[in-house]
Amino acid sequence: FHYDLARAFAKKQGLTLKLVLKSTLNDYFAPDLFNDVDVVCDNVTILPDRAEKMKFVEFLAIKQILVTKKGHIPLTSLGRLADETIIVAKDSSYYAGIQEKEKEAKLTFKYFFSATTADQIKDLLADKGTVTILDSNLAAEKLLEDELSLHKAISARQMIGWGVEKSQAALAAKLGEFLEESRRDLKSGLFANVWTKYIQGISYDEYLKIAQ
Repeated sequence: FHYDLARAFAKKQGLTLKLVLKSTLNDYFAPDLFNDVDVVCDNVTILPDRAEKMKFVEFLAIKQILVTKKGHIPLTSLGRLADETIIVAKDSSYYAGIQEKEKEAKLTFKYFFSATTADQIKDLLADKGTVTILDSNLAAEKLLEDELSLHKAISARQMIGWGVEKSQAALAAKLGEFLEESRRDLKSGLFANVWTKYIQGISYDEYLKIAQ
């Protein structure tokens, strides 16, 4: 997904795209990162501490969202979670977020703790619990593959973004213009077409109704 859009941007600018692969999210915030790369193109949530280290260009809106196996009754309120077992990794933002909602609603939820966030869908499909929580973009990627259903969002909207060195305002502006133009046509623009290539369980315009 990110590669196709980055390649389209490079082509529009008359540049040759070179890939530099990194192993972990933390690698994107290494002090010498921009000695090797010009743009970080990945699912990086824009957070205040991260924005101190690089300049972000907004890429896609996301929310933390409740996810179940297909066929589950609609989860339209937090109260319904009192009858569910929620699958989360204990050291994750998903667990921190749902705990806040639990306290706000003065409810008591049951949990099954996955080893990592990457294991949550596997544990859901193995019936270790009945509902899990994912960022909406990650859930959308898994919809068709694992026959899942998306339910209520439990967080405010955040943005994932592409990052550039803080001094590169002109590059950030060009990226912003390119991404804005690619998203303009929600059904057949460049962004929507690349979305459909990689995410077939939900269209881009339908996804925005969940995440915006």
